[in-house]
Amino acid sequence: MIVRTSLSVLMLAAALASPVQAQTTSPTAPDPYRDQRALPDPADPNSRDALLKARGEAYHRASDDQQTQEELRTTRALNDEIAAQNALADKADEAARLDYDAALARHQIEVSQGEEQIRAAAESARASQAQYDSDYAAWQEQVRLCRSGFREACTARPAWVRPAQ
Repeated sequence: MIVRTSLSVLMLAAALASPVQAQTTSPTAPDPYRDQRALPDPADPNSRDALLKARGEAYHRASDDQQTQEELRTTRALNDEIAAQNALADKADEAARLDYDAALARHQIEVSQGEEQIRAAAESARASQAQYDSDYAAWQEQVRLCRSGFREACTARPAWVRPAQ
């Protein structure tokens, strides 16, 4: 009894100590949100240049009056080429979007036609089942009448047989 009591007290103490130990452990990974320094304003060219220099970037854009006419012509030619490539990509995107829209419309038409065929087949199956049930009920009635002694029911043409057309 003493062993059980001491064992249960020991287990209780271990259970109560583990949340305290879990609360006192220090985090191992650095907190990425700890650094709350203000970022430089991206609209301010001086702070943007300072950020680029801090990252090791050596390029800075010279103003247009510091560039030679040849550099300006080259820059305009490159910009025109990029604009032409962007316009071509926009046209290709528009053509691809139109192709996709057309394919989507064809798919939706095929789906609706398939659904309509399924509905028509189900309606046909229901109509055929209803006709079968009606013919079977007529046959059962004719058999009942024949067994009850009504002779004309035994020799009459069955109700489920349709006249030849």
